[in-house]
Amino acid sequence: MEDAAGSSADAGDGLGGVRLVDYCGVLANSAWPRTPVARRALLHRFEILRPQCMTHAPFLAVLGALWLEEGEPAQAMVWLERSLMLQPEQLGAQADHALALAALGETAARDALAQQWAHRADVPPALLQRLNQRPVAKSSDQPGGGGQSATPANTVDGWVFYSEASALSGYESNLSYSPRLNELTLTPPNEPPVTLSVSSRPRRGAALVTEQSGQLAYSPRQGMIVQAGVQGSIRHAPSESSTDWHHIQVVGAVSQQWDLWRGGLQASVTQVGGALSEAYQLARFGVSVDREAIGCGIRLTIEGENRKHEQTASQDGRTVGALWSQQCPLPGNNWVWGFALRRSVDSPVDPSRPGGVQRQTSLGLRLAGALNGRYRLELGWRSGLVTDSAGYNVLIRDGAIRRLNQHQFSLELARSLQLSWMQGAEGLIQVTAARQLSNLPIFPYTGVSVYGGLRWRW
Repeated sequence: MEDAAGSSADAGDGLGGVRLVDYCGVLANSAWPRTPVARRALLHRFEILRPQCMTHAPFLAVLGALWLEEGEPAQAMVWLERSLMLQPEQLGAQADHALALAALGETAARDALAQQWAHRADVPPALLQRLNQRPVAKSSDQPGGGGQSATPANTVDGWVFYSEASALSGYESNLSYSPRLNELTLTPPNEPPVTLSVSSRPRRGAALVTEQSGQLAYSPRQGMIVQAGVQGSIRHAPSESSTDWHHIQVVGAVSQQWDLWRGGLQASVTQVGGALSEAYQLARFGVSVDREAIGCGIRLTIEGENRKHEQTASQDGRTVGALWSQQCPLPGNNWVWGFALRRSVDSPVDPSRPGGVQRQTSLGLRLAGALNGRYRLELGWRSGLVTDSAGYNVLIRDGAIRRLNQHQFSLELARSLQLSWMQGAEGLIQVTAARQLSNLPIFPYTGVSVYGGLRWRW
């Protein structure tokens, strides 16, 4: 089963399950600094990547807010106005823009906005309170200010570092993605069908998943970002240790910005292994073009993949595909939605591979946003269709051509823990439900997993 399930598992994910960090988005979602020194450290990180994030509206909105807190309303105005030109519906940026005008002596916009929002149910009370604040004092007048500058530990000479680790425990109803079968009918050529009694049941049980990644970015010149990263993850099921697996991936990329356009190259090498499945390696390369349009980020990627198994060379394959993805903000709030459409063809290295050429199509949908100041919700749905070009096995339904319909739903609820000694930590609940349908009886499966634990980003 691995030739189908493995080759299509990443459908809709571009160049793999692990993607290089979108540093503009990561910084835009940073926890708000609690001290002037921490604020200047974050501002320093923003200024390093500002040339590459000039079309990222949330990034520019936070940059303006940081300058406003520093007591520089004129500087804040530059980035807040640009942010609102890209995404006019941002409530936080609208409030900061009005406050910046008030700090410069033009209070009419602040007062008008406060009156306009007074009876709107979608405006958080804290945002209304901010509109009635006094102008921000100069940073040198703030406690602990004094005009000092600080460089964060993960920013060195223009290099920006990003790390993430998570530890989750939970339960899976199908640890090995096995079918549920009581009997199997074989169809030998020129002979009557033979029905065999079999016993195939999903393995279920508790499991632990740990993951760690580290990434860095550097800007050698304006508009260019060079990135590299490594990620590893392990799953261990104490009662079903034969289903354990491990995964490690190394990724590199370079991108260049030209006004509203960005072009990029990305490459990755992935190693996947486990007791039940044969280890295999994926080498991927992609070329992408991005553009900001009507507040949305749009990307087209052309990618290629070479898959090599450790022992069974007949399962090796080469894939060529195209991915169209788009992410847009929802009007009037800080939620975003997106989709990814992928089409690919997986050609076998060995012509005798069961099923021959695989044609894969998948569609992924995503919705993510903040429920309030400390909770964040992300929902995802992915559906895919895999069709072979030749019969899979003459002993199964007279060599019928295999078709797979794959569906997966995911939910992640995160809560910021706001720990002074562990900034960037959050509690997690993750729920995933997967189902694969097929016209051949050995391929269908269903599985549900529920995990909870801790994730730390720094």
